[in-house]
Amino acid sequence: MWLAELRLRDFRNYASLDVAFGEGVTILQGPNAQGKSNLLESIYTVAMGRSPRAGTDAELVRFGQERAYARVAVQGVRSHTLELAFDRVTGEKRIKVNGIVAQRAQLLGRMAVVLAGPLDDEVIRGAPGYRRRVLDAALSQVSPSYFFALTRYVRVVRQRNRLLREAVSASELVPWDEQLVELGAALGERRRRFVEALAPRARARHARIAGGSEELDIAYICSAGEGEERAALASALTARRGEELRRGTTLVGPHRDDLRLAVNGIDLRTFGSRGQQHTAALSLRLAEAEMLREDLGEWPVLLLDDVLADLDRTRQAFLLDEMAGPQVLLTHTGAPPDGGAPVRLLSVRAGMLVEDADVRA
Repeated sequence: MWLAELRLRDFRNYASLDVAFGEGVTILQGPNAQGKSNLLESIYTVAMGRSPRAGTDAELVRFGQERAYARVAVQGVRSHTLELAFDRVTGEKRIKVNGIVAQRAQLLGRMAVVLAGPLDDEVIRGAPGYRRRVLDAALSQVSPSYFFALTRYVRVVRQRNRLLREAVSASELVPWDEQLVELGAALGERRRRFVEALAPRARARHARIAGGSEELDIAYICSAGEGEERAALASALTARRGEELRRGTTLVGPHRDDLRLAVNGIDLRTFGSRGQQHTAALSLRLAEAEMLREDLGEWPVLLLDDVLADLDRTRQAFLLDEMAGPQVLLTHTGAPPDGGAPVRLLSVRAGMLVEDADVRA
């Protein structure tokens, strides 16, 4: 699976862009604030139906314009054309798959992507919600049933929270408790299996990038405690009923779960160095790409945003060796790292791309 063509109109700082991509490694090079990250964001947004960093779709529309448009052509076992259009004034977002208006659920998985970069600082050091999004984004791309269950679960939690704030009787909560347990157990079980398969792959990649000096451990932490998913969740809801009524919010379930990442037994969120945190985030993303390949039968498009900045030259070299898949798009502010593999180099200046001579990295 690879991105063959990208078209942007008034997306972020791109007034108009049409560019063809090939397989292999493409380096988007240039100073900061020229549009490198915006270009990767556009690809991710079309693939996932939402931006990884914008609070609202209106932020994606170029300053002074009313609408933004992005389209990708995907080649692989199945070829697709994916389109997104945003209207700043009306707030409308339109998705098309192969020319037909579609919902977000019909978009996911058509072009699988994995994005690594500065936003992963929050995945390692930030609130649990950032780590849950990693799991939800990956699983939603490989499993429509997971995405539908997640969407239903979010609605159940919102409705249950409303009832908790109204201090309703326990009997009125029962049907919502039952739905929360059913959906929450299915989500938690699927996440746990994914993490159990992801962890050894991330550990192996981390060891290679770090030169064998560090061991990464990843574990799924369930807010309902240990045990069979449904039984543990049902028991936790009963045990914390009074506290939930006092606080007016649902305190257990997949929306409260977390990932624990540790290097040599030390929790990275609190004690890891920046280099260790950065290496762990990259290892997590590379393992995620491997998991998507196994589940989908195709490699995802790998989007690496300024990932070399916080690595020394040795770890940069190890990372370049670890990159896998038919297509990698990598942004970098400096000269391409030395190496022997041919890459395509595109210079980015003020929302415009210029082709440079072939280089090797």
